[in-house]
Amino acid sequence: MFEKKTIKSILGGVISVTSLASGLVFLPVDQSVVAASIQTLNTDIPVETRKTFANVLPEYTGISQGYHYGHLAIDLTAPLGSSVYPVREGVVVKVQTLRWDYGRAVWIDNGKNTISLYAHLGKIFVNEGDKVSVDKPIGEVGLTGKTTGPHLHLEILRDGKNINPQPYLALGEVNKR
Repeated sequence: MFEKKTIKSILGGVISVTSLASGLVFLPVDQSVVAASIQTLNTDIPVETRKTFANVLPEYTGISQGYHYGHLAIDLTAPLGSSVYPVREGVVVKVQTLRWDYGRAVWIDNGKNTISLYAHLGKIFVNEGDKVSVDKPIGEVGLTGKTTGPHLHLEILRDGKNINPQPYLALGEVNKR
């Protein structure tokens, strides 16, 4: 739908003007910065940057689909059966198995008004109410739900709104297979 150059340029202009008018500006993230604080209207706003979240997929081989309007998540590719870890410690609030959509999926409350969602899992190792940590897998990469290949669909919701998880993930080197 948004593949035509004119549509992209029109929407890009509208989004840019809206972003500037609202004061919401996205800047490239510097990996050397760990945390910062921005002074706005006499209020400190903490800013998280790279490596805030743990590496969720050590056998990560790339990103098949990034975060954009219509796909408020990122899709991380990995071999079928690769271990999936939570982005932060937390409590499993929902485990779901659907034939379509997310397929097998896990929602984790990571605290600080943050929920992480892991979808298209082949196997799930946790149950609702379980406490999880970043060093124990919650499941495996699978092909469940609406998917065309093995990958992890990762969504992060902060204060009920989706955010782009990629700048916050500590992803390792891309495996060359």
